[in-house]
Amino acid sequence: MFKIVDNRKHKVNVLLVEDRIENLFALEKMLAGEDRVFHKATSGKIGLKLALNNEIALILLDVQMPDMDGFEVAKLLRSNPKTKNIPILFVTAISKEAKYVVQGYDSGGVDYLFKPLDVDITRAKVNTFIRLYKQQRGLYVKNEELENLSSLVNNSLNVICVFNKENLQISQVNRTFKTLLGYELIDMIGKSFLDYLSSENKEDTERIIRSEILKKKDIVVFESKVIGQDGTTKWMLWKIVVKGEVCFANGSDITIRKQTEQKLSENLSYLVKVNKELAEAKRVAEESVHAKEEFMANMSHEIRTPMNAIIGFTSLLLKSEITEEQQQFLKSIQVSGENLLVIINDILDFSKIEAGKMNINEIEFSFEKILNNVIDLEINFAREQNLFLKLEISEYVQKVVIGDSVRINQILLNLVSNALKFTHKGGVTIKVDNIGEEGDKELISIICEDTGIGVSDEKLSTIFESFTQAKGDTTRKYGGTGLGLTIVKKLVDLMGGDISVESILGKGSRFIVKLPLKRSDNELEEEDPIVLDEEKVDLTGANILLAEDNPMNQILAKRVVMSFGANPTVAENGQVALDCLREKDYDIILMDIMMPEMDGLEATRVIRTEFEGSKKNVPILAMTAFVFTQGDDQKYLDAGMNDFILKPFNPDNLKLKIANLINKNI
Repeated sequence: MFKIVDNRKHKVNVLLVEDRIENLFALEKMLAGEDRVFHKATSGKIGLKLALNNEIALILLDVQMPDMDGFEVAKLLRSNPKTKNIPILFVTAISKEAKYVVQGYDSGGVDYLFKPLDVDITRAKVNTFIRLYKQQRGLYVKNEELENLSSLVNNSLNVICVFNKENLQISQVNRTFKTLLGYELIDMIGKSFLDYLSSENKEDTERIIRSEILKKKDIVVFESKVIGQDGTTKWMLWKIVVKGEVCFANGSDITIRKQTEQKLSENLSYLVKVNKELAEAKRVAEESVHAKEEFMANMSHEIRTPMNAIIGFTSLLLKSEITEEQQQFLKSIQVSGENLLVIINDILDFSKIEAGKMNINEIEFSFEKILNNVIDLEINFAREQNLFLKLEISEYVQKVVIGDSVRINQILLNLVSNALKFTHKGGVTIKVDNIGEEGDKELISIICEDTGIGVSDEKLSTIFESFTQAKGDTTRKYGGTGLGLTIVKKLVDLMGGDISVESILGKGSRFIVKLPLKRSDNELEEEDPIVLDEEKVDLTGANILLAEDNPMNQILAKRVVMSFGANPTVAENGQVALDCLREKDYDIILMDIMMPEMDGLEATRVIRTEFEGSKKNVPILAMTAFVFTQGDDQKYLDAGMNDFILKPFNPDNLKLKIANLINKNI
């Protein structure tokens, strides 16, 4: 067993026993030194207690003391195993007669100091005993260290042996040689270290040892097989330290490691093959994801382009003189087209989120304004269905917050439109409140409560899952993809929020959204829009360059622009648009993105970098059906476009955007 050895340098404890305090302090002052600490006692009893509780190197003991004299104290110290070996210097003022001196030595003293004390003699004697104590303690520490080292060697899990550098004969071994290899230790003494190595390693090992030793290396490291008494072999890692004519060998069993290395080597080709297959599978998967993104982007463009014509021409016809029946037919076409557009948008948004392409932006915005915009968009539908739509905002909701206003608007629109769709009487109430704080964020609660058909308990657990609705016939009855609530859930999760639902079948549902939004101390200035009413907008005589390659959309956009009183010029691609701009000044360019020869982005870059004067700064409004690619809006602005409108576009919205851009650039 290991013994705890404290070989740190520490101060020596000296015990002074004297009944007169002034003598104690005089002794301490006389004998003071950095290597010692003094313990002082004014009686024999106190001195005994201090000696038992401390590691005392030397005791200076007064002989004449009340209650218990120095001789009695010395006898008690010698009778206790813990204190019996402490040197005692008697300090006395009594006669130097032999009988007193003999009595002192008989009681256990090692020397006498006679009062009045000679300073030099007293210091010399004390210093001598302290030096002897330090030497004895050093020997004790060394012995303990040697015992620990011996225990460590004998109990080591490694094989340890000592052999001669010249003939390699073993002189000492530890017990592990027997436990690991089975040999009797007595039989190994005098034999060569090489006798226990496998024949296939013996010559190489001897060559290594001798060549390395000849190089006068202090440490030799190598691996070899050793043979056990039963004939089995083990792999050992040897570290040999050379000291003079003696070699100290330490061998650790690495058999399991060597077996593992062999197994790994055998499997290396298999792993290489698997890695190649995984790399190929990863490449195929990435190509598949990229192909899916391209497919969704192209599908968006290809569907929105004809949808633009369908909804646009329908809107134009509704403004013409037609019969009531024809108007009803056209409204059905318009509603069907808009419903199809909602489905397309849901699928595209879902694809964005699944592909990890949905980013959450953080800007300052008015939360109340977003809420009111949603109400304004849905109030007409609610009134048509004889439903109420109410908004209740707590006074504690921050006026200006920081977050993704577009996605929050999308969440609110989905919840409100979903609630109205499944409500046949009563209505929908939106309640907004501030319910706490999370660091530098306000925790905003949004509750969308309806008096609709409700959801059964067994369907509530799957209501946020993809492509699911409450009943199998819900899609046929109410329409939709079943993605609306899934998109809401994923958007809320992306913002670090939470959404839950409570519902009673036949009575209604409550969707509770909790969003952490950063606080803002700024007050947003309300910008008065340049155009508030599209009916008051006058674009008569405005020269508009229309860059569009699709024939149907050319006709539609041209007719829409002409209905504004403007003068359109059609260019079938970006290059033709540049040629038109060189020949004539325009108030604004409506620029399609996807065009042959030169697309809208490239044409815009050329205008902003190569043209001069008013032509270089002409307002450019992007018109695109390409909405799947992440960051398209920023891409358009970076190219130099002023704004964008998505196809299919609403003619009134187009009119307002054109008016705003023309006025802003006057």
